[in-house]
Amino acid sequence: MLIAAPLVLSALVHADETDPMAIRIAEQQMAPDRHQWDQRRDAARRPYDVFVFLGVAEGMVALDVGAYAGYTTEMLAAAVGPEGTVYAHNTEKVLKTYADGYYDRTMTERLADDRLPNVVMHLREYDDLGLDNQVDVAFLGNLLHDFYHRDGEENAVAFLASIHAALKPGGVLGVMDHVGIDGGTNKALHRMTPHTARELLTQAGFRIEAESDLFSNPDDDHSLMVYNDEIYLKTDRFLIRARKPEQ
Repeated sequence: MLIAAPLVLSALVHADETDPMAIRIAEQQMAPDRHQWDQRRDAARRPYDVFVFLGVAEGMVALDVGAYAGYTTEMLAAAVGPEGTVYAHNTEKVLKTYADGYYDRTMTERLADDRLPNVVMHLREYDDLGLDNQVDVAFLGNLLHDFYHRDGEENAVAFLASIHAALKPGGVLGVMDHVGIDGGTNKALHRMTPHTARELLTQAGFRIEAESDLFSNPDDDHSLMVYNDEIYLKTDRFLIRARKPEQ
């Protein structure tokens, strides 16, 4: 299936110091009780720029799909503000068995004592997220390659279709992942080609609206595994904005 190339937006997006969302995110990044490993991810994740690209706004209902330890969850919580809601999605398997329970411990600490009062833990399987037609914006970061390579195309589409069902008509899904190349050992490297991601999204019923070069890195030659120290947190990544049609 051939898909028209999406609009590419410049990476030169800078926070407006008067933007309330920018202020809330900056304040959360400076919170004294923030998780010890979050700060090192700020430059790599660029949450404000990502959320501007996706159209995140105060009061929205957001879904962090595959939240794991919750970095993006916390940034989304600041972005949507106290009147918004963030569903931090994980599965029991991820929380209880991955990394010797690290994700469970970290997410529990992150949400302890009502620290992020607008965040709701959402434990569901990936292909059955629920929340039908309730979500304004969803984010899927660096996970789609696993579903495609490990579980196959059909299951990857079913997973994306579950996100599609959770979104309101006109809602947006942001997909970020590590760039792979045709003919490369993408499965072993935890990468995927952008055109594969676009095809999966289209099959799941999404309309590809735009692609940002916020995370473009020409120094990444796509030959290293993404956890290699030389490239960790600096991989060349694509960021796609896909929309659920209004009808």
